[in-house]
Amino acid sequence: MTTDRSTGEWTLAVRQHEAVARIGQIGLRSRDLDEVLGAAMEIAAETLGLEHLALFELEPGGEVLRGRVAVFAGVLVTRRRMGRVELPVGPDSLPGYVIGERTSVVCPDLLGDDRFRALAVARGFDVRAAVASPISWEDHPWGALVVYDRDLRAWTDDEVHLVQSVANTMGLAIQRAAVERELRDSSTRLDISLGAGGLGLWSWEAAGDRLTFNGPALEMFGLRPETYSGIGADLVAVVHPDERSAFAGEPGPGAAEVHSVFRIIRPDTGEVRWIEGWGRAIGDGADGVVLVGVCSDITERRRAEQLQAEMLQREHAARVAAEEARERLAFLSDASALLSASLDLDETLRSFADLCVPFLADVCLIDLVDDDDKLVERAAHAVDEESLANVRELRRRRAALGGVGGVYSERSVAESGQAVVHTTITDEDYQRASVDDEHLAVFRAFHCHSAVVAPLTGRTGLLGVLSLQLNREGRSFDAEDLALVEQLAARAALALDNSRLFHSRNRVARSLQAALLPPALPSIAGIGLAARYDVSEAEADVAIGGDFYDVIPVAPGSWGMVVGDVCGRGPAAAALTGLVRHTLRSAVVREHVPSRVLAQTNQAMLQQIDDARFCTAAYVRVDVADPPTGRLSLVASSAGHPPPILVRADGRAEALDCSGTLLGVVADPDLPDLTVELGPGDALVLYTDGVTEARRGNELFGEPRLIETLGSLAGRSAEAIAGGLERAVADFRRSARDDTAILVIQALPPA
Repeated sequence: MTTDRSTGEWTLAVRQHEAVARIGQIGLRSRDLDEVLGAAMEIAAETLGLEHLALFELEPGGEVLRGRVAVFAGVLVTRRRMGRVELPVGPDSLPGYVIGERTSVVCPDLLGDDRFRALAVARGFDVRAAVASPISWEDHPWGALVVYDRDLRAWTDDEVHLVQSVANTMGLAIQRAAVERELRDSSTRLDISLGAGGLGLWSWEAAGDRLTFNGPALEMFGLRPETYSGIGADLVAVVHPDERSAFAGEPGPGAAEVHSVFRIIRPDTGEVRWIEGWGRAIGDGADGVVLVGVCSDITERRRAEQLQAEMLQREHAARVAAEEARERLAFLSDASALLSASLDLDETLRSFADLCVPFLADVCLIDLVDDDDKLVERAAHAVDEESLANVRELRRRRAALGGVGGVYSERSVAESGQAVVHTTITDEDYQRASVDDEHLAVFRAFHCHSAVVAPLTGRTGLLGVLSLQLNREGRSFDAEDLALVEQLAARAALALDNSRLFHSRNRVARSLQAALLPPALPSIAGIGLAARYDVSEAEADVAIGGDFYDVIPVAPGSWGMVVGDVCGRGPAAAALTGLVRHTLRSAVVREHVPSRVLAQTNQAMLQQIDDARFCTAAYVRVDVADPPTGRLSLVASSAGHPPPILVRADGRAEALDCSGTLLGVVADPDLPDLTVELGPGDALVLYTDGVTEARRGNELFGEPRLIETLGSLAGRSAEAIAGGLERAVADFRRSARDDTAILVIQALPPA
């Protein structure tokens, strides 16, 4: 900037300084910010001799500028119209660029400046040059001031300085207006808050113990202006006796805020009220400490808080009770699922005891009634081995003492059939129950302080007793626990009843099933035999019947071997199985051809069975063709049965195509015969559809997998082949929904 100025230039500089001064004076004189900004714009336009000026304000969020005031064609445009103008912050507009960069911009040619987009020109305003300056206060951007010229123009330093000075002066005016507005708002809020909040004002001078209240404060304390002496002792006199100690002494110099909550007894009504006061020491001169502050009657709030606390306490108690009830229901649900998961008695008892510890008790004992009407421990579980060892030692001692020496009795619960809860068991109870110091030491080591004993009562009477003990501190059994244990015991008794009934009926069913199978496979020279039989997971009363196999002597060196599957289950199926086996054994005496044996069986079924039941069977006649060479001659026929699998010793395996009509359907079934020779190590595998129809989800074990499995077992013994196939099927399936019968016939190598 040069200092060599002409007289005209100096005159212009003076005018510019005068303009800035006038704007500053208006800012100090006026409280209306829009008036200050409008006047500043008119003064700047007049001083610069320009017709177009615009002031833009940054919106909250800092992304948009909105027009605040402008001079357009020499006429002032107010906020009402300029507020419709929006500009983006950033290089898409000159004001936005100034805000983004926080620097003034001098632009002789708006169209030739590539730093920003000249929106004024793009929107049709007749301007070509501009100067823009940011406006801010306390480092916070507020907006931008832009002055325009119609023509290309080289701006002088004084002109640029004037624009920046006007912008700075506007920033000061904006800051002053914001501060004044904040002060007015704060003062207004304080006045409204004091009035609306029912606050009283007070001051206390330590020297002379002078306490001054305004009218609302006197009313709050129940004091009358005409009788109140203004001495602090008058206040202490109305303070509740239990609260007066808080008013002993006085705050020291420079003390922090004084805050107190206390009760008073109003002298006019005798009512107890709660008062909260705030104050601060503001003086420490020759006259001593002076406290000033406010006070408020918070009686209703205290009562509401007390009521809220009581409600929260009740709500908490209700939540705890609801959570405990939810946990109990979940526990009962888990227990029911566990008790119904298996019909194995010992497994059910062990799992049940494990479930009770530690959720319900620290030690769980389950005793069942044996054949001699004695309670015998069948399951036990504890939080640690020492507790279990101690309770068993106590039981051993009680048994040795003839049933005495305990703090409670399982036998008495068993006899009465009523559950008993011992909420608290004390050391005095131990002393009365023990017979010597050693016995008492075991009681104290176990340290059972609460117990529940409940009978396990089934359909036919007492099954046993459930005992639960707590030996860790922190909880005791109560009436709700007793009710829970009674429900638990009832469900456990039902599960035990079902388990016993199932096993009893299952034993009967398996005994009947065993009668339908050969007791043992015969030992035959030159022939290796192996069989597997697996009963499905059916109910006991329908478990009998199903699949069968048999080995029948026909003549010296000749045997009939059959695997079959009758329709249905239960007693009717068992009767049909017996008929088929009996008929087969009778037919082999008269017939040697397998198809004729099956045809006679079919005829017997049609004559004696008057319903739609049927049977499938694969029958094989086995002849020891040449004992020295270990070769067997087989003739096979199948009546609707899965085809036998021929397994050569070298690993080849294939299904034999000898399928015919199933038995019990038509009078003249189609039953082909197929002859096959077995060399040493070769085997023929007969099986039922429980093998190929074993399921894993929707997938079947199937014939291809069967042939592959048997091929991998080729060359092994008959026993190894049968066992390997059984394991493969068991590993594949998820559950046994059908019987499975396997019979392996193998030609043995010569001895």
